[in-house]
Amino acid sequence: MGPRHSDGVHSLLDSSLSSQSHRMTVSRPVILRSVVVLSITQIIAWGAMFMAISVTGEAMAADLRLSRGTIFLGPTVMLVVMGLCSPLTGRLYRRYGARLVLAGGSVLAAPGLLLLAASNGAELYFAAWAILGIAGAACLTTSAHVFLAELAGEGARRAIGAQMLFMALAPSLSWPVTGFLQSEFGWRGVSIIYGFLMLLVCLPLHFFALPKPGRPSCENPVEKTAPVHGGQGRRIIFLITAAIALNGFVTWGFQLVIIDLFRGFGVAEYLAVGFGSAIGIVQMSARLFDFLGGNRWNGLTTSLAAAAVMPLCLLVLAFGGGAEWSILLFLLLYGLSSGAMSVGRATMPLVFFAPADYAVVAARLALPLNLAFAAAPPFFTMVLSAYGNRAALAFALLCALGTLVSMLALSRLARADKGTVSSR
Repeated sequence: MGPRHSDGVHSLLDSSLSSQSHRMTVSRPVILRSVVVLSITQIIAWGAMFMAISVTGEAMAADLRLSRGTIFLGPTVMLVVMGLCSPLTGRLYRRYGARLVLAGGSVLAAPGLLLLAASNGAELYFAAWAILGIAGAACLTTSAHVFLAELAGEGARRAIGAQMLFMALAPSLSWPVTGFLQSEFGWRGVSIIYGFLMLLVCLPLHFFALPKPGRPSCENPVEKTAPVHGGQGRRIIFLITAAIALNGFVTWGFQLVIIDLFRGFGVAEYLAVGFGSAIGIVQMSARLFDFLGGNRWNGLTTSLAAAAVMPLCLLVLAFGGGAEWSILLFLLLYGLSSGAMSVGRATMPLVFFAPADYAVVAARLALPLNLAFAAAPPFFTMVLSAYGNRAALAFALLCALGTLVSMLALSRLARADKGTVSSR
């Protein structure tokens, strides 16, 4: 195993689909076009189905006469439903391909958003989020990555890394756009507009602008030795799930409470908000660095480095007691770690499994990961409110150490497999 062979930084999305055993050559422009299309549709979809509530939540709570906490349970319902739908989505990938699954999800998102706009109480409100969860299982990140794996074969890691680099722009684009639309049309108008965007922009792009991928290629098929359904494959999937779920529990949880965490250390309001906003810039820098690294390292190496940094940044913040130097160092290390891990968790399966197996592995990972991500924000909100900063940081440190242990075990398996391949 190990990194794909490469000298220097490859040009964007280099792929090795020209092997004699492959039926179709996929050119770089085709892969680049797919990355651009998916970046556009993913930014719209995540903005419409998940990020908009950060802007519209207050108005929704006042209009529906629900508490702010109840309103923000909507995305949690969505993530849980997404996870529960993942086994079915995996079968749809195999039968129809990710392109049609993406298109179907775009269609289903529209009634979910329109029902959200029409909701007048908790029942319709949560029903709308449940529909968005079904749609999200089909048209959000996992399906986009499965499509790129189907299309690009051994070039999938570069393609996925590029698409995730563009996705770092999602909050910077969706929040101000949502704010403008809400000021003009209200939160119900925002949901209606986003529903039509899913139908009139995302659906045609998924159905007509994405190519129909052929059978994925394998540049070095002997290097992918783990059968998905064998004991070794199950062990690898378990360790990947543990590593990503524990890390994601911290990052998804902190995503909601990070500003409150800084406030708990006595940081001024304007500094707490500024510090929290700076994390996104560092995360994008980490994704860019990983992307520019090309084939010099793989998803396992990226994730192992990210897992090693996360405990350090939590210890810095805990022992620094909220001093400005500790917060700045925390922001740097945390941003680099979470940004690198976001790429690593998407591409790590490609280290152990062939691109053709990516859909199966991604579908297996989706259920436990979405459940962990859904539980994290309310859990950390509760811990922070009831027990304070140090308890939240202590639990986060335990999760981070669990991630590191899982990553070390995966690294050991990878070295063992590489030794087995080399001895053949």
